[in-house]
Amino acid sequence: ASPTASFSNCVPNNEAMDRQSGGYGGYGERGAKLPRTGEAPDDKGASDPPGYGTGAKYWDDRYRRDPSPFEWLEGFEQLESLLTQLTEGDFSRRILHIGCGNSLLPEDMYDHGWKSIVNVDNSQVVIQQMLKRNSVKRPELEWKVGDATTMEFAQTGEFDLVIDKSVLDTFACADGSGAMIDSYLKCVSQVLSSRGAFLCVSYGDPISRESHFKRQLSLELETIKLPKRYSDSSNPHYVYICRKKKC
Repeated sequence: ASPTASFSNCVPNNEAMDRQSGGYGGYGERGAKLPRTGEAPDDKGASDPPGYGTGAKYWDDRYRRDPSPFEWLEGFEQLESLLTQLTEGDFSRRILHIGCGNSLLPEDMYDHGWKSIVNVDNSQVVIQQMLKRNSVKRPELEWKVGDATTMEFAQTGEFDLVIDKSVLDTFACADGSGAMIDSYLKCVSQVLSSRGAFLCVSYGDPISRESHFKRQLSLELETIKLPKRYSDSSNPHYVYICRKKKC
């Protein structure tokens, strides 16, 4: 499907994105009001999706224009119990945060005890911004530029937890989304350890998302519908948890 045809299952529109900014209730740097994000480029019509799936240039331009922290969908406060469950409360677990952007999630996780976190994004701009922001206060956080559909930066079985907050949603907005998502999930399965789990937070409902996970025969799927944090008609968010099947 084209990005336009599939946009209702990709990412929220501008108004929804403003309402659903992350774990600080719309606030970023520990109290700084987050700017508007998710606007469609000026040359797009109102019914067309933003250029989320168009590659690193879109994201480099976006982060140069607006370096303020932004939390996609859910933040640490909403995810803490799941993170604790999936790591069995073991702060030494090796964690991959794919498509990290300038989310505050890894900072909060670090401050709560998880130190071994590799943060990857295809935008060199945001990786440099986040490295500069955290190099002194959180020196053990790792920041890398990388492609989620190849994961050449990772070793087989390296990670005990892979975190995705709307990365799969971004791929769903691109041309050839099915093949792209298949490549991505195969890489996720490859880099997961035998005890590892994949935590995917998504705007897409099970009808639009579960089929992608079920095509990966090596993964077991659990779907969780998160409580709506707003009283209006905004769509709920979902968590898709994948684990390697036991032989």
